[in-house]
Amino acid sequence: MGAGKIDAIKRATQGMSAFDQFLQSGVNYLILWVLAFATLFQILELVGFLPPRISNWVNRNRLQETMRLLKEFGVDVEASKRANRVAGLEHATGNTLSSRAKNRLATTKIAHPVTVGTQNPVAGDHYFDLMGATAQLDTAGIYARDLSALWRNLAGPGGPVAHGDIDFIVTPKTGSPLLGAQFAALLNKPLLLHNPEPKFASNPRDSRAFFDFREVPAAGSRGLIVDDSSTGGGKAVKLIDDLRNCGWLVSDFIVVFEPQLKSDTGQNAAARLAPKQVTLHSIIKT
Repeated sequence: MGAGKIDAIKRATQGMSAFDQFLQSGVNYLILWVLAFATLFQILELVGFLPPRISNWVNRNRLQETMRLLKEFGVDVEASKRANRVAGLEHATGNTLSSRAKNRLATTKIAHPVTVGTQNPVAGDHYFDLMGATAQLDTAGIYARDLSALWRNLAGPGGPVAHGDIDFIVTPKTGSPLLGAQFAALLNKPLLLHNPEPKFASNPRDSRAFFDFREVPAAGSRGLIVDDSSTGGGKAVKLIDDLRNCGWLVSDFIVVFEPQLKSDTGQNAAARLAPKQVTLHSIIKT
């Protein structure tokens, strides 16, 4: 302890009773010990000697205090966070995005009657084979940029998506996996591919039976579903259930186009996903 601090303590205790002096001296020494301990604590954190759980707790509380101070100074933290979240993504809004997606989609049109769906088949007079088109890597990249523009509008400043902080992208293996991979690369997020049927049976349940990935996402991680389209939502419902059974979160699903073949029956994808608390977002409806 420095000589200046000792003199200050002596001056503060002059004129007090012996008991008061004892209490005051004890409080002063306690403060000094707390400060010393806090300094040591910070040093241990800086050099990496604190257990990860304690370090995460310290940083989380420090971040919360910083956010509180920024808000007091009038900084719109949420708007800044949203802007940073989508920085660098394709920028296109409204009619610009939908028009260019429609023009591209027209090149994939199969112009004769088709039947769509496995659980509740519905007949239509045409079909957009974007799944086939995105089997080519560069084409998948083009549509991935369109989807990144959609995501920028949804998760950026003023966007309607509440949970824009995502940890991974997930795509049905029976959908457009190259599109999902290209989109994941744009966001610099890991990709999960969903298997409609488990690869193996095991006890306990193993997430690797239902999803292909390089590293297992931590419990509570949030995924974003990405695909070319969704008509009846059957694949998506199974995917959502498997995600949640693995302990992961999901609230949004983005597609290039959303066929309306089943909208009159209430069996369209958006209607079937709503009870799952998952919102379907599309660039265009067809």
